[in-house]
Amino acid sequence: MKKIFLFFFLILSTETLSKEITNKTKIQVGKEIITEHDILIEKNWLFFINSENKNNNISANIIEEIAKNNLIARKIKKLETDNFKVNADKSEVDNELFNFLKTQNLSEDKVYNFTKSFKINENYLRETVELEIKWRNLIRGIYSGRINVNITEIDQQIQKNNIPLTERENIITAEKNKILNSFLANHLEISKKKYLIKIL
Repeated sequence: MKKIFLFFFLILSTETLSKEITNKTKIQVGKEIITEHDILIEKNWLFFINSENKNNNISANIIEEIAKNNLIARKIKKLETDNFKVNADKSEVDNELFNFLKTQNLSEDKVYNFTKSFKINENYLRETVELEIKWRNLIRGIYSGRINVNITEIDQQIQKNNIPLTERENIITAEKNKILNSFLANHLEISKKKYLIKIL
């Protein structure tokens, strides 16, 4: 009941605010802009995700800050990936999207109904996933020579902890992903310094 109430409240809020919310620029990232409407859409998406995961304890203020930070990060990632003409394989996007829906306990129908209710581009999630893959491909390319793990050390840990050898590749991949994730976060902070970010 609580989830239904929250979703109904969000629909009413969107309908009420739609008359007041405009495409007024709220944040500028270089020459790119983020509008009130962009922030509202991202906030509603975050509320939706949290309600589906029964995590309704996050305050509206925190949700708004997360929404703004997400949008700023995406603008920067898009500017950088467009600049380097980075692509994302369709099958990889499909697979990533499937895994995201699975981990978030979401169905395609739920996402579609959400986008329809809030008059959001039905490809909102797909485009977000695609951008993340492009960003990951860019960073993997830049730091490819530094995404290395100590295989000998991993083999020693496998032997010491009696881990099945069938898990060896999974462990190596997981360790490489840890390094990659560190580069993803660090490079985003580096990239932020290239663009003037103005909160209006």
